[in-house]
Amino acid sequence: MNPINHVAIIMDGNGRWGLKKKKSRNSGHKAGLNTAENIIKHTIKNKIKFLTLYAFSTENWKRPQKEISFLFNLLKDFLIKKTDQLNKNGIKFKMIGSKKILSKNLVKILLNSEKITKS
Repeated sequence: MNPINHVAIIMDGNGRWGLKKKKSRNSGHKAGLNTAENIIKHTIKNKIKFLTLYAFSTENWKRPQKEISFLFNLLKDFLIKKTDQLNKNGIKFKMIGSKKILSKNLVKILLNSEKITKS
């Protein structure tokens, strides 16, 4: 039995990482998503019951609209492509926070992912 029950990670610095690597902020966000996928795999492997990824704070709304759209499109694409895999691995996806400010399309995708992985 793993004594670690819950890991929480604040996903911060991906855009700065991209710029530091002489790439775009968005390439940093993509790399952050790849890292998140690796963390999910290690969480499963190590039988950690809960994983919280803090991915978008209220301060992030101050970013340029193009960057915000890119981040939400990354999330949408991830959920569309990976929800069934999350479910097969016994992962329950739950979005924490207000959905009121998000687009109807994103909310639909979030709710669908929550429904598919509810068990």
